Amino acid sequence: MRALILIFCFGLFLESEQTMEAQEVDALRSSGIRIVTLMRNLNATRKYPDALPSLLKTMNEETSTRFDTDPLFISELTDDRLMENPILYVNCDDQPNLEFPAEELAALRRYMEQGGFVYLDAGIKASFLGADLGHSYAAWEERPEVNELFRQVYPEKSFLPLPRNHEIFRSFYKGLPKNRDLMIEANQKRLPETVLTFVEQEKWPQGTYSFVGMKVKGRLACVASPICAMGWGKDEFGSWIPPISFRIRESAENFDENLKLASFSGGTYEVTREDGLKDVIYSQLGQRPLWVKEPNGRWRIFKYYSGEEISNYAHAFYTRLGMNVFLYALLN
Repeated sequence: MRALILIFCFGLFLESEQTMEAQEVDALRSSGIRIVTLMRNLNATRKYPDALPSLLKTMNEETSTRFDTDPLFISELTDDRLMENPILYVNCDDQPNLEFPAEELAALRRYMEQGGFVYLDAGIKASFLGADLGHSYAAWEERPEVNELFRQVYPEKSFLPLPRNHEIFRSFYKGLPKNRDLMIEANQKRLPETVLTFVEQEKWPQGTYSFVGMKVKGRLACVASPICAMGWGKDEFGSWIPPISFRIRESAENFDENLKLASFSGGTYEVTREDGLKDVIYSQLGQRPLWVKEPNGRWRIFKYYSGEEISNYAHAFYTRLGMNVFLYALLN
């Protein structure tokens, strides 16, 4: 399977006595690489139905690789068509649960061992988000349901954080979006300086994000991330959908003392950081977080920024990141 994909990606064709392989390569050239999408309930409503087709269309426009912009939906991992395609995409928020019978667990393991790549979007989800499907938060460990699923598939393995210098973050695009990616009029304002500084230094440094991964036979075969699909969609006019806001951590004089004494009726939630330490988030379950106590004793408040330039910047970032993930999956 992977050999055929590499032949297709690099525009090569090797003569072979196996005419079936030649036919498969011709099929790839004419229709493009198909992304398999797991949707356990095919009649359920998807949160971002335009996301993956829009991303695949953008990849066709900006790279020489050809993708079929119509994902192949399957409801079971035992579907024979899974083994015919190199990438399985799963939006974990679109699934009723991540509990599978033994035969599907075995099929998933076989798929990964034979070269398949699994991308678990929303495979990372901070506990304070609850059932909320519209937030992406940079935690650094897989959600409990994903952990339990792969404990059954590979009990001897675990997910590990991907370092900022991992090739998956620069397989095609490198760094953060530029002004030209914002698609706003020249007379409109750019990102506020405080927002841009936080994005560059803490939120998405060098165009990276919080990913964890699992290797199989020495190859990165599965990755999980906070929800990224919310940043891929475009409408029929080519405009980004839906609008996205930025969550920024800010501080000020006497913040530490004031927040320690603040009256609060919600809960506290621990979230794993990149360094393995824990942030303590103050939030109402399923609502936007209010403030955070960091391991160094610093307290900061969460502030939210919105606007066309911010939304376009976020969409450009998530789209570049998604393209990097799928292209890495094909070429490694």
